[in-house]
Amino acid sequence: MVSVLEVGEAQAADLRRSALRLVELGAAARWRGPDPYDALFSRWPGPLVGGRRRRQALIQLHARSPVDVRRLYRRRHSLVPKAPALLGQAAVRLWRADGSERPRELAEDAIETLVSETLPGMPAWGYPWDTQTRWSYYPGGGPNIVATTFSACALAEAGDAMDRLDWRRRAEEAAAWVGRELYLPAGGFFAYHGRSERLIHNANLLGAALVHSLAPLEPTTATAVRTATSRTLDAQRPDGTWPYGDGEGLDWVDSFHTGYVLASLRRLRDVDPRVSPALERGARAYADFFDPKGRPRLWRDSAYPEDSHSAGTGLTVLTPLAREGLVPRSIVANLARYTSERLLHRDGRAVFRRGRLGATSVRYLRWCDAQVALGFATAASLGDEA
Repeated sequence: MVSVLEVGEAQAADLRRSALRLVELGAAARWRGPDPYDALFSRWPGPLVGGRRRRQALIQLHARSPVDVRRLYRRRHSLVPKAPALLGQAAVRLWRADGSERPRELAEDAIETLVSETLPGMPAWGYPWDTQTRWSYYPGGGPNIVATTFSACALAEAGDAMDRLDWRRRAEEAAAWVGRELYLPAGGFFAYHGRSERLIHNANLLGAALVHSLAPLEPTTATAVRTATSRTLDAQRPDGTWPYGDGEGLDWVDSFHTGYVLASLRRLRDVDPRVSPALERGARAYADFFDPKGRPRLWRDSAYPEDSHSAGTGLTVLTPLAREGLVPRSIVANLARYTSERLLHRDGRAVFRRGRLGATSVRYLRWCDAQVALGFATAASLGDEA
């Protein structure tokens, strides 16, 4: 039987302590660490990476390994902008909760690091390694909409909270860049990156919400945002979910990408009257990814793996949905408790995934720790209302 119904004051305090610990660990590592999909950060002999399937195999070998194979050959890890972005954002929320000095110091360090990681010649962010997915390839150092959106949102929130107009303007520049460079008028959607012409629904709405929020006065913003939003609203399935993308091989549905879609739709309510009912249906479907014990499942119809990226995203997305009455508050409380008890290593870092036979030992800063830290800091705010 599940006993947690609300996030109370004691649980909120525990969540903030865990969030601060994760941010401290990120700062101690200078915001660097291994990443599940960073295999191509290292230089490999040509025969190993000479083709899509070979690159995919190398990436998946790293991502699926229960131990960190990078230790065999790598001495230095990359800095992924989304790590200081989310950890800095978590620190901002911790600082706003109690005004203590340490979270503010950590937030300033993380956000200044994020600003320094801007790509040369453009106000955007990307990954420092080549990326090969099942649908696309793009080289390291190029911008993408996911890294740019999360980074710009963190900058804007930190800038507003700490009265740093330079951070706010920097976020607005990034949003304007996304509107100019990544919107595809012929398709009516925001592209994942400059080389892509595939409609990926979470990326499309992340871009639309960013441009709508931070670059509303750009000449083409209104039409682009409205059209892009409509494209993804049209793709919602009868069960309330969205496919990952449009086209063959992209019809799968997972937890955290669904969360990205819902978080974006909350910021797009005034764009299309269909957003609110779509958000309600989507929230009900999203809740099914988390069982009554609070287990964060990557796949809705599969018990495993339990996934900390899904947990952190879930806490961040479900908290405002619970506040609005779109999901029960017990979902947030139970997810927070389960994540704290079952998806943290002894030193406070987040577990990547847990399967039937146990948890992986690899610790991922951007993919796990940062996402969970922001989730904890966000969910703790429900305890302030209890």
